[in-house]
Amino acid sequence: MTIRKVNNSKEDCDLIYSLSNDPLVRANSFSTKQIEYSSHCEWLQKSLSDNNKLFFLIFDNNDFVGQIRFVREIENSNECVISLSITEMFRGKHIASNFLKLGLEEMHKVWDNMEYVIAEVKKENIASNQLFVKNGFVLTDSEEFNKYKYKEK
Repeated sequence: MTIRKVNNSKEDCDLIYSLSNDPLVRANSFSTKQIEYSSHCEWLQKSLSDNNKLFFLIFDNNDFVGQIRFVREIENSNECVISLSITEMFRGKHIASNFLKLGLEEMHKVWDNMEYVIAEVKKENIASNQLFVKNGFVLTDSEEFNKYKYKEK
């Protein structure tokens, strides 16, 4: 698998838009309603110009595997929130752990001071809950949703 930063191209916008509106991705998101294309493109442009957001696409040869995003709430913070989505074609193929590790490695190349990565997951999203636990994230809260924290070694 290869990873690269998202760019402001129509191709990247379309890939992310399609994945974001995938029925399973919408069901597992905190906001479940379909996303309008124009608001998606506007959101993506703003995200790409924000120094507190990192956004990557992952590919297997030329096939789009998914997206992974990191967001810092406070500039230069040592803590960020992660979100990721995998395309239907690659779900169930046991690539999620490698996908996650690749994203974390790439994030650290840009944000070398990052100590904590937070994952917020709906309780009913079994696959994501298992992914984060399997990869060293520790459950810290489970009132409204499951919140995991990963501390870099």
